[in-house]
Amino acid sequence: MSRMLLTALCALVAATATPYAQNDVSGTWDLTINGPQGSITAGATLKQAGDIITGTLSSPQGDAEVKGTIKGTAISLAFSVQSPQGALDIKITGEVDGKTMKGVLDFGAGTADFTGTKK
Repeated sequence: MSRMLLTALCALVAATATPYAQNDVSGTWDLTINGPQGSITAGATLKQAGDIITGTLSSPQGDAEVKGTIKGTAISLAFSVQSPQGALDIKITGEVDGKTMKGVLDFGAGTADFTGTKK
């Protein structure tokens, strides 16, 4: 009898638990990147389908296609830009909190922190 009661209680808790809400990053973002040569303003237009993110990053250096994922509040993106030395792969990791995000860009030879605000 107590086993049935425990099973019923567990089922009730599972059925009424609020699912973990994931941030929706779809839309246009204003970004500020604190790079080695100073602050850079960039923009991102992102689309989200489940935990997959695609979009475009626009900066003074041009546009780049971005791809990545979001798990809860953790965002991970990657893109590549052309430099005088060839293609430069950049990885972004950060945290999203509603209409704001912050994190780090990893250039391979260094890093820069960034903040973002959703329009």
